[in-house]
Amino acid sequence: MKKALGSLLLAGSLVLAGCGNDAKPEKSDNGGGEEPNKLVVTSFGGDYEKAQMEYLIKPFEKEFNAEVEVVTLYSADALAKLRAQKNAPEIDVVQFSGGQEIQAAKEDLILEMDSDIVKNTGELYDNAKKTNYGPAIAFDALGLLYNTELVKEAPTSWEDLWKKEYKGKVGLVDISNTYGLQFLAMMAKLHGGDEENIDPGFEKIKTLLPNTASVVATTPDMGNLFAQEEVVIAPYDAGYAFNFSKQGQPIGFVIPDEGAMAVFINMQVVKGTESPTLAQEFVNYSLRPEVQKAFAEETGFAPTNKNVEISEELAKVMPYGEEAVNSLVDLNWEVANNNKDDWTDRWNKMISQ
Repeated sequence: MKKALGSLLLAGSLVLAGCGNDAKPEKSDNGGGEEPNKLVVTSFGGDYEKAQMEYLIKPFEKEFNAEVEVVTLYSADALAKLRAQKNAPEIDVVQFSGGQEIQAAKEDLILEMDSDIVKNTGELYDNAKKTNYGPAIAFDALGLLYNTELVKEAPTSWEDLWKKEYKGKVGLVDISNTYGLQFLAMMAKLHGGDEENIDPGFEKIKTLLPNTASVVATTPDMGNLFAQEEVVIAPYDAGYAFNFSKQGQPIGFVIPDEGAMAVFINMQVVKGTESPTLAQEFVNYSLRPEVQKAFAEETGFAPTNKNVEISEELAKVMPYGEEAVNSLVDLNWEVANNNKDDWTDRWNKMISQ
């Protein structure tokens, strides 16, 4: 049985205040009985946020004499908040899991990292540091969830979704959800297309609809389908498989032989923060091996630091190690974001037929 990681993936040169960016003067350094410096950091709520509070935020506050305020925001909402507050940001560090960091960098909403501060990027897998705007702090993967009691043999391929025994028992997620969008792209890539030529993806998924029990937009909806045994298999992410299994559901997760779609959980510093150095120290702290190890064990999200060692059992259910990490397939977020409205219209027409 393969597991889960429960929903996401990061270094360069930061231009500080007075050297070319719009940041306000840095607040005074911490220490020596001074009032703690404050940071506002976004997180995703639930067990994810609890784990970050315990293993990242609390120890960081103690070591850096800081006070961290957590704002619960999902990725799309966080991007909208950054846009609305562009001239006077109230957030210092933002987390994204749906590729929004690409758009945020394009809109000049986040800072490039200073490698003299964010030094732990040297310990990361190459996949985790593809841009200078912030490292991936965790890996997630879109693969196959399945009911370990009702599925006789663990799936091995994306093509298993089309098996006759799963007719009316496949869960499908809407492309308004990142995982649905990634599934569409994956099907295109496996059948002669890609993000620039999405037609093969639509054509392939259309043939899956007879096997589909329901098309849902949210994680709780997918969880309910599995809990009620209306669905026994679905393309979804490892992180939520981890969460579902923690809730007592007999859920397994596999990375198909053809590969899994990569989900990068990223952490960025917001342009205009009053504390760019402290904010980057926070990002750097999130990359420490002991922090990433605890986070993986609590949430099911795979570590991006190559020096993290986890149990053999946990390693089986997440993209852990060079081979697994290198098997992850990237989504071209820029092309996907530019075409998402058109794809959504086409998707809605397809599933309503």
